[in-house]
Amino acid sequence: MLRSRNTLAGRITAVVVAALLLATLATATGRDPALYPPSPGQGVEIFVVDNGFHSDLAASRGAILAAGGAIADATSRTTAQPWVLIGWGDERFYEAQSPWQGRILDGLRALAGGRPTVVHLWGVAARPDLAWREGVRRIIVSPAGLAALLRRADAAFALGADGAPIERPVQHDADEAFFASREGFSLVHLCNHWTAQLLAAAGLPTTPVLDTLPEGLGLDLKLRAGA
Repeated sequence: MLRSRNTLAGRITAVVVAALLLATLATATGRDPALYPPSPGQGVEIFVVDNGFHSDLAASRGAILAAGGAIADATSRTTAQPWVLIGWGDERFYEAQSPWQGRILDGLRALAGGRPTVVHLWGVAARPDLAWREGVRRIIVSPAGLAALLRRADAAFALGADGAPIERPVQHDADEAFFASREGFSLVHLCNHWTAQLLAAAGLPTTPVLDTLPEGLGLDLKLRAGA
């Protein structure tokens, strides 16, 4: 009886591992050689910033404003700081100010999908690798790659009747703002997946299964993008 149970458990484990491997291979995206890596001397620096469970992208405010679009409009209304963190996630969980450890159940409910989402912008006075000594990864992308990345970010904003991003009535910091998003949050489209999608738009190879957590995203960038 014990042997049959062990055999069943082994088969289930094998099926799960095979399914994860298949999903990893099936959803991986390749590098776009037209965008990444940039030509020598033509690169633009961006940063991936993570706090252990959530990741943001950081780009210079000047580059964002020069690109135009919804993210430029939202940035101009949010901050005058030289660097801007760009993030996305479930509205209720993201906007809450209580410690995240006490909101784990609410975070699990968000995985079912169907709840509103937001784009988060936060101005930073110093370059991210100087503002935070840990959890920061510098990436050099091409100008065309950065433009594509910002266009992908544009697509996340819900727009009002006037065509402008819809700002949420919540603010944690003078250089911070939340904007309504049109994208859905679920187990297969988490905040870190969204960050990876922006990087994929810039031409970097990504692996969504790995990118579920910031540690996996960092490993993915190191192994596949050389970043």
